[in-house]
Amino acid sequence: MSISFFAISSLSRIIKQRISPAAVLLLSFGFNPVHAATQSELSRTTIETYLGNGLKVIIREDHRSPMVMTQIWYKVGSSDESGNILGVSHALEHMMFKGTSKVPNDEFTRLSRIYGGSINAATFTNYTNYYQLYPKAYFPMALELESDRMNNLLLRQQDFDPEIKVVMEERRQRTDDNPRAQAFERFRWISYPTSHYRQPVIGHMKTLNNIQLSDVKKWYRDWYSPNNAILVIVGDLDVQEALVQVQKYFGDIPARPTPSRNDVLEFERLGYRHMEIESNVQVPNLYMTWNVKSLATAKNPQDAYALTIIRSLLDSGISSRLQDRLVRDRKVLTSVSVSYDPYNRGDSLFGISALPAPGVNLAEAQTAIQKEIDLLKTEAISEYELARISTRFISNLIYSQDSLSGQAKMIGNLEVNGLSYRLMDELPQHYDSVRAEDIQRVANAYFVRENLSTLYLLPEQKAQ
Repeated sequence: MSISFFAISSLSRIIKQRISPAAVLLLSFGFNPVHAATQSELSRTTIETYLGNGLKVIIREDHRSPMVMTQIWYKVGSSDESGNILGVSHALEHMMFKGTSKVPNDEFTRLSRIYGGSINAATFTNYTNYYQLYPKAYFPMALELESDRMNNLLLRQQDFDPEIKVVMEERRQRTDDNPRAQAFERFRWISYPTSHYRQPVIGHMKTLNNIQLSDVKKWYRDWYSPNNAILVIVGDLDVQEALVQVQKYFGDIPARPTPSRNDVLEFERLGYRHMEIESNVQVPNLYMTWNVKSLATAKNPQDAYALTIIRSLLDSGISSRLQDRLVRDRKVLTSVSVSYDPYNRGDSLFGISALPAPGVNLAEAQTAIQKEIDLLKTEAISEYELARISTRFISNLIYSQDSLSGQAKMIGNLEVNGLSYRLMDELPQHYDSVRAEDIQRVANAYFVRENLSTLYLLPEQKAQ
């Protein structure tokens, strides 16, 4: 059975009607809620509060499966590092699994296996986060384990020495032995000429060799405090009962002052920048990035919503513009990918990477892509194409939040980057509000040569 395009494209309009405010949930046992809980098909029951030590807590009920996702987000990442210890945030992430006096050695990981849990962590430019997914009966254990290592982590030389070698091996595999990753790491230094976002999350090999256990201990003391963290809990629980458990395990951990964070704003219209690298690649690679704003830094938030729709317009399947026109039709490229992160604490990049087709050089590929970008400035997108692209994007956005991990990740990502979790249920309306004139205005404002950086990654010229 086929469904008409008009029925599909109406989804983004229907979404507005599904999101409605609901009853207020008042808590009366010592907490100070800063946002009334809401109830809707998308938001379900959600509360936000702070403990007395500054820990921000967001809990969302989702009773569709008997599981609970617990995530803690620390507001520190690679962009907060400086000097000769680049990579220390990621090194500490590894050490967080090395135990406390209460849960020694690898007991944290062993407990997760015994009780059917799933645990992991990630370090990024703006944050370090840790998650635990357990059957709901073991949710209090997840809180106990997480609070214990927030305050009582054992940082020992006997654990650090082998673990920093594990981090070095990760760098070798992900970057040093990957010519494309290594080239893009260098390219970030001209894409972000002043922002600390240019720094690699994993650090450089020379800085990893320089990191000492004392540096990791200081990083832990400086940044891993309840007043610098966001606790996100989503799952089959009652919010009031969950808050009692949170208070029990986290309430007595003392707050500590945290350092000032590094600047992550970038100069505007700095001038065209170009880099060429010869490396051990089989085919040439093209990278293009424009310095743009994020939701947190744009004077007009509509700019970020429009940039996100432009990303989907250019690359969201075989019918998107770059895929359809440059890969399938004209065969200028063999592959292309477009990226943009609107949920960033600082300024962001709008990036395009591409492989040219045989017989097409990188300059020709760049010119072809630039012409498609320039069309956004001069030709208004049709209502049909805009509806098709935005409907697909909004649908994917909603479906991505269907799982416990998807909801918790969106909540934490918004909050840790200076945005409110409440935005996640409003995003479909914001993206649906993007119009053709917004796309044209934003393209003219941001996709200018003065904001552009390019990298030509070329196969090495073999000596004759």
